[in-house]
Amino acid sequence: MRIAPIAAVAALLTPAPAPAGAPIAPQAADQSAADLRQEIDRLRRQLADSQAELDAAQARIKELEAKLAAAASGGARGGEIPAPPPPPVPADPSIGPGGLLASLQADYLAAFPDDPPSRSSQRLFDQHVQALRAFATRANRDYVRQVTWTGQLDPTIPVRVNGRQVGFTVIFKNGVREFRVPATVSQGTFERIVANGQPTQGPIAVTAVVTPRVRVNADRPDRGAFESIPMVAPYVEFLYDLDVKSVAPAPPADATVPANPGAPAGSAPVP
Repeated sequence: MRIAPIAAVAALLTPAPAPAGAPIAPQAADQSAADLRQEIDRLRRQLADSQAELDAAQARIKELEAKLAAAASGGARGGEIPAPPPPPVPADPSIGPGGLLASLQADYLAAFPDDPPSRSSQRLFDQHVQALRAFATRANRDYVRQVTWTGQLDPTIPVRVNGRQVGFTVIFKNGVREFRVPATVSQGTFERIVANGQPTQGPIAVTAVVTPRVRVNADRPDRGAFESIPMVAPYVEFLYDLDVKSVAPAPPADATVPANPGAPAGSAPVP
């Protein structure tokens, strides 16, 4: 936006005095008073337009300066500077279900670096689905292992006693995702995490054998609005079994537990 200097426009409205005794040019003598008034009106309009543009520019500058000051002083309190994204979950099955999922996702990217083919090319799509099934078979075989994951009892689901067996639900948290997993152990094993007659609400170490059950769903290209079943990749879903062998209290410094273990939203499916 170019604003004509107001002083320069104003100067045009004030005719310069002619030197004393100077002769009047013929064209000036011939110019009618109406022409002069028309020129004066045009210059006044130009001056008014320039003043309006200057006022708008000054108002915009003040608005931007206010936003900049608010971002510098109040961004951490919900201003316009967004919080940084959480760090990615390491591809390490030993840290929890999220680490196992990240490992499978890394393997997928290594095996399928390109985007999946469109369903409009049926032959290529069918070949891709077959390759995904082979990938799932390898993953379900290669990632069976014994792990010790740190979690917490889900306080929203009561402990269930059935004869000599005790059923309960454990919450594992990796990054921002929570995984709720049902488990059953003997009463003697469960007693290790009972204090004063009540199950502990602190972190527990869960030793178990994890068996992935990765599966291909050719009708699910993306997560959708509600990711009830986590996805390894387009058309590949992440499920697993957890055969719990023992539970014991875990040192708080080693625990990765949810800040709000009763939160119902965003949790991963129970395999």
